[in-house]
Amino acid sequence: MLGKFFILSSLILTLIACSNNDLKTISAEPITTSSNQNYFTADKQSEFSPNIDIENTILETYNLQKGVDEVYYSYVKIDLNNDSVPEYFVYAYGPMLSGSGGGSALILNSDYKEISRFTLVQTPIIISKHRTKNWKDIIMNVSGGGATPNAAIIKFDGKTYPSNPSLQPTLGSHDYIEGIKIFTENTSVNRSFKIE
Repeated sequence: MLGKFFILSSLILTLIACSNNDLKTISAEPITTSSNQNYFTADKQSEFSPNIDIENTILETYNLQKGVDEVYYSYVKIDLNNDSVPEYFVYAYGPMLSGSGGGSALILNSDYKEISRFTLVQTPIIISKHRTKNWKDIIMNVSGGGATPNAAIIKFDGKTYPSNPSLQPTLGSHDYIEGIKIFTENTSVNRSFKIE
């Protein structure tokens, strides 16, 4: 009987030791921004039809030649400043517009005039419900090109949005973001338009 007691005691002590080791392993792992689960978003699909005015703006903005430079784009109509008039958020990529850190993007007003221009853009992008100077904050992932992977918060400065997401403040592991996710499609295959 005493032997059974010692065996049972040893078994219980072994289980406790294993359980404590598991807890140490779990709590030692750092929480990273890339695993941030504090998002509540709804997806907004890109537009289905090409837009010649957007194409012309892309070509003019980046000094590209139609039919010579290879350019693809997607765009979303979304109201960023709550004036009930949607802006055009344009994602553009190609050999002249992209690098290891991502593609390019423009925000245009309803007359196709540039409000903001971005580099190192990776999709998808989140348009936050939170506003700065009456314009919605933008959340962009940053990685590649030597950048530490994280999610940047891009805030309107009164005139424009800063162009480089890798230089902006980043989300903390417990920050909560609510908004609309755009450019969720596989842009390189499904929904991009080629400027020809």
